[in-house]
Amino acid sequence: MDRKKFIKTFAFGALSTSVLVAACGGDAPKTENATAPAATPEPAPEAAAPAATADCTDMTGIAEADLKQRESLGYVAKSVEAEKNCSNCRFYQPGTQANGCGGCQLFKGPVTPEGYCKTWNKKEA
Repeated sequence: MDRKKFIKTFAFGALSTSVLVAACGGDAPKTENATAPAATPEPAPEAAAPAATADCTDMTGIAEADLKQRESLGYVAKSVEAEKNCSNCRFYQPGTQANGCGGCQLFKGPVTPEGYCKTWNKKEA
């Protein structure tokens, strides 16, 4: 390899590397006004509060298809069988909704711990 070809190859490789690093954010200039990424806030105690104090019937923002899925699974906010409820179901996700209600892995929207649906499955201890 002659000297000119070596210099061109080296320069192209160095330029390519710096462009890639900059594109990935690794070469971002540091400024005094730059802010650090916001830390994930700790959930407020009210977010973990029992769903009895939250409005778990508000379906605002839930798509029609998701509401139909919820309905097809027969979800009700209060189980008629005390030993079968969302709080002891393997699909229940406590406190996952912004309003403090729980959620379900099988459908979208707020869920009460006292709720029930056809897919209830006992949570493993």
